[in-house]
Amino acid sequence: MPAADALRNPANGPRDLRAAPPGWLSTALFWPFWLACRAFLRLWFRLRIVGSPPPSGAYVLAANHTSFVDPIVLGSSLRRRVIFLMTEVVWRSRRLGWFYRWTRTIPLSVRNGNRDALRAARTVLQQGRVIGIFPEGGLSRDGLPLLGNPGAVSLVLNENVPIVPVGIRGAGDAFPPGALWPRPRRITVTFGAPILPSEFDAIGGADRRARLQAATRRIMDEIAALNGQQSREAALTAVARREN
Repeated sequence: MPAADALRNPANGPRDLRAAPPGWLSTALFWPFWLACRAFLRLWFRLRIVGSPPPSGAYVLAANHTSFVDPIVLGSSLRRRVIFLMTEVVWRSRRLGWFYRWTRTIPLSVRNGNRDALRAARTVLQQGRVIGIFPEGGLSRDGLPLLGNPGAVSLVLNENVPIVPVGIRGAGDAFPPGALWPRPRRITVTFGAPILPSEFDAIGGADRRARLQAATRRIMDEIAALNGQQSREAALTAVARREN
C-alpha cells in the first residue's frame, strides 16, 4: 500500500505508523512538551511520585482511570515515552485526533477485532519501549475501582514482558469528567513492583480463559492496593461469599 493511501486509511495505516519508532523531529518536540507538562503538574497539582518503574527495557504500565488527564499524568511521571492504547472512538476526535496521532497512541476498535492493534503493541514492546493501558476500559465516575477488562489485558499478557501496576490518586477530584478547568488538587502516582511473566504463567492453569481472568484479577488487585482500595473483583467475591 502506498504511503499516501496508508495515511488516508485509518483502518490500516495509523496502526502501522504508531508502531514505528519516533523520528528525530517527533522526539525533539516531545521532550519539551514532556517537561512543560511535568512542570505544570508539579505546580498546579503538586504531583507526587512514589516508587519508580524499570528505567529501561520493555514493559506495560497498567493504571486506574478516573480522569481524562490520567494519560498526561502517567506519561509525565516517568522518563520514558509511553505509547498508550485507547478507544478508537476517542482517537478519532476531530479536535484532539492530531494530538493522539502525534503521541503515537494505538486505537482499539469497539466493534471489530484488534489484530492490527495487537501487532502494533507487540512491535512497540519488541523495540524495548513502554506500553500504557487502563484495564478498566472506561472512566470511574466515583473514584472507586471498576471491573478489569480482560480484553485490554489480553492484548499485552502474552508478550512476555513485565506488567507494572500503577495507582493514580486525586486525578478524578482535580479534573473530573465534565470539568472545564482543572482544580488545584494533589495528584499522587504510585508505581508498584513489576509483575513478571513467570508469575502470570503460574496462575489460572492451562485454560486460557481462566488464566486471563486470573491475570486480570491480579492486576486489578495490585492497582487497587496501591490506592488503598479494594478491587471491584475482590468486593464482588466477598459479597458472594457472604451470600453463600
